[in-house]
Amino acid sequence: MSDDAIQPGLTGTYAVIVADEHVPLHLRGTNAEVVATPELVRFMEKAAMAALEEHLSPDQTSVGTKVSLTHMAGTPKGMRVEARARLVERESRRCVFEVEIHDEVEPVARGTNERFIVLRERKNEKLMRKIEQVNKQI
Repeated sequence: MSDDAIQPGLTGTYAVIVADEHVPLHLRGTNAEVVATPELVRFMEKAAMAALEEHLSPDQTSVGTKVSLTHMAGTPKGMRVEARARLVERESRRCVFEVEIHDEVEPVARGTNERFIVLRERKNEKLMRKIEQVNKQI
């Protein structure tokens, strides 16, 4: 990992055209086919990941641990949206991003995404115990 490069001010973007899979099921086929809030969360995380990915070593990735999002405007199917993430805080493996999402007309959402830099193939004892516990119940 290039630690020096992962500093406040680092940016990343993610853009997509709103399609059927981004619209909530209950709004499909109505005159209100707009992007779902959970999809905006996905877009914000992808923008934050894009900021980090070129600075991580091949054995590293990042995982989201906290999200805060305000969905301010609807974006109809067929319109382009872009999420822009900016690193505002870094403490060891913890990275906090401010994210803004805009469509072709106006701001759509804003929020924060906290991520931790982790090893891709780390040994996660807690997760392994959880899997074992569930497998015993089956």
